[in-house]
Amino acid sequence: MVSFSSLLTVLLAATVDLAFAQTTGCGRSPPTSGTKSIGNRQYILQVPNNYNPNTRYKLIFGFHWLSGSMTNVAPGYYGLRSLAGETAIFVAPNGLNAGWANSGDADIAFVDQILSQVESQLCVDTSQRFAAGFSYGGGMSYALSCARSNIFRAVAIYGGAQLSGCSGGNSPVPYLGIHGVTDNVLPIASGRQLRDRYLGLNGCASRNAPEPPGGSSQFIKTEYSCRAGYPVTWIAHGGGHVGDASQNGVNYFATETWAFFQRLPSTGGGTNPPPSTTTTGPQPTNTSPPPGNCAPRWGQCGGQGWTGATCCEAGSTCTVSNQWYSQCI
Repeated sequence: MVSFSSLLTVLLAATVDLAFAQTTGCGRSPPTSGTKSIGNRQYILQVPNNYNPNTRYKLIFGFHWLSGSMTNVAPGYYGLRSLAGETAIFVAPNGLNAGWANSGDADIAFVDQILSQVESQLCVDTSQRFAAGFSYGGGMSYALSCARSNIFRAVAIYGGAQLSGCSGGNSPVPYLGIHGVTDNVLPIASGRQLRDRYLGLNGCASRNAPEPPGGSSQFIKTEYSCRAGYPVTWIAHGGGHVGDASQNGVNYFATETWAFFQRLPSTGGGTNPPPSTTTTGPQPTNTSPPPGNCAPRWGQCGGQGWTGATCCEAGSTCTVSNQWYSQCI
């Protein structure tokens, strides 16, 4: 027979877990989807069409690239919204000066404000917050993984680099990185650097991560053996900075990201896949030419820790964005 004290302990644990995992917006009438403002800054909010105020939802942030905007991310959110099937709330913030310099952690503070506003109005599972972004948006997602590792469950970074800083603690965070081997804007070495930080923090075993030849339509996925609940997946593709996210008519950036997020259940924990390497796509028929001595227009040309080209091709100038990133404009 189960004792009263044992039953009480179980009930209290369940109550504490539920309180931790939901927000004050649960049970309230939801706001409408659309553009929202906080001071002089804006973001787009997408509420599920069949929203239930008593259901805890995933919250997914999508960050745009340099010279992009929130309207480039919404309403598709890198292909994730269609895969979510109305099971997630989506947010697309607008960067300052069409980027994410995060000077003085201003963009981190903006995300904090969005979280406060959204979660006071909507029912969010606080163990299911995620961030994804391309290029500068990837840099911003990485900055959140550093500064808000206790808030965001996982990040997905497409063609990113350390562009928006990395302040805060050194806590493990599930990490998905996708990068092109011929990226001449943010070279793949910058993506490997982000990945390697989390290989260390997440307690991953060392293993070879093969990459496809430049110019091929292949992508190779490497899944590492890491601390339970903190997987790291690295996908290298044969393209450049933008890359072709389609494989046999399927957006594999989106499907791989959604599968990665889905692997991480509510309230933490989760299982890691066994270490593996998967190659997808046909063999290449050509390779890209080697890069020149100077960075191309829109490429990186400087910043803290940068070891690549510091000059720009004719017609562009190396312009400082912040201490971590200078770009040929």
